[in-house]
Amino acid sequence: MMLGELNIGEDVFDMFITFNASEKIEFLSDALEFGAEAAILKQISKISEEITMKSSPIISSQDFMSSGHRLCVTTFEGELQLNSNSLKTIRNFVLKLMMDGLIVTHIDKKKSCYDMYRYFRAYKVIYHGDPISLS
Repeated sequence: MMLGELNIGEDVFDMFITFNASEKIEFLSDALEFGAEAAILKQISKISEEITMKSSPIISSQDFMSSGHRLCVTTFEGELQLNSNSLKTIRNFVLKLMMDGLIVTHIDKKKSCYDMYRYFRAYKVIYHGDPISLS
């Protein structure tokens, strides 16, 4: 296909104008060889790979109720943070994690000034193995 025969639709063109010079040249080369749709899909996949490489770590936070006390469990990058109004609730949760096969060590971290809970504990996840059975 020749460059004059290349048909670029409006939605593809809207993305094309956001590319830098080298991306535009690569797009046009791929579009002449494979077609405009395939070329734009290739550029989109490259952009999505770059975004996932630069993205922040996945953070998960959940609140639980145990014996009338709230427990907030936050996990990210192999770290576990526990916030609660009850130290006993935190200890029971860590014991449950140990019995489920998760080996953690305490990390000396300070509580945030925005934390509404009284107690805070941070743990580094070392290993996840098989659950421990008492029978």
